[in-house]
Amino acid sequence: MVISFVFIRVYKAKIKGYIGEKQVSKRLRKLNKRKYKVLNNVLLKTANGSTQIDHVVISIYGVFVIETKNYKGIIKGNEYDENWSQILINKNENLRNPIKQNNGHIKAIKDLIPEIRYKKIKSIILFSKRARLNVNAVTDVTYINKVNKIIKSYKTKEYTIEEVERIFKKLEELNVNSFKERKAHVKNVKRTVKNAEKKLKKNRCPRCGGKLKKKKSKYGKFKGCKNYPNCTFKLNT
Repeated sequence: MVISFVFIRVYKAKIKGYIGEKQVSKRLRKLNKRKYKVLNNVLLKTANGSTQIDHVVISIYGVFVIETKNYKGIIKGNEYDENWSQILINKNENLRNPIKQNNGHIKAIKDLIPEIRYKKIKSIILFSKRARLNVNAVTDVTYINKVNKIIKSYKTKEYTIEEVERIFKKLEELNVNSFKERKAHVKNVKRTVKNAEKKLKKNRCPRCGGKLKKKKSKYGKFKGCKNYPNCTFKLNT
């Protein structure tokens, strides 16, 4: 019975995430195809394994890397927090700062495509209307229905048409379409999350294994790694 409950909960989370990504994909299809090239559900091999990116938009006005979240409740956080808070009616949950998560995706793209390594890539974090955002960030953090408006707000030309075509084709080539490799990626992510949860239960930093200590800042109470500043992991409490 317990196993069935856990399976249903995990399955529902996957379905909700999939629905959110589909909503964004549908909106991105409305962009002018002559100006914007779109890739959805991109899986890239990296030096440390693989990374999955929800959406990438390439145009002469910039490269946009988009992370979609389909959470509900109040979402509270800041640009540089390790974790954000999801405040629900009967409980609070910690979730990984999606800005930092997306920064990892951006780094992966830059590492794989040297010609844009020193260019600014724009990060966009999207939430469904199920959430209420209380976020203090320079990065664009907004709702799914505003994605096209944000992308079209950038009007300064940063790439030539030829560069856009090369970047698009390169990402298409690098995108892993193998079902077997995509399944392995999901398995690896689950293993990483499980290992992190085990360390947190032991009051240990999931990054370096250092002991977590209770601390306080102007943003509230949190647990920080004792190995700071070498390790900047933080957990909101």
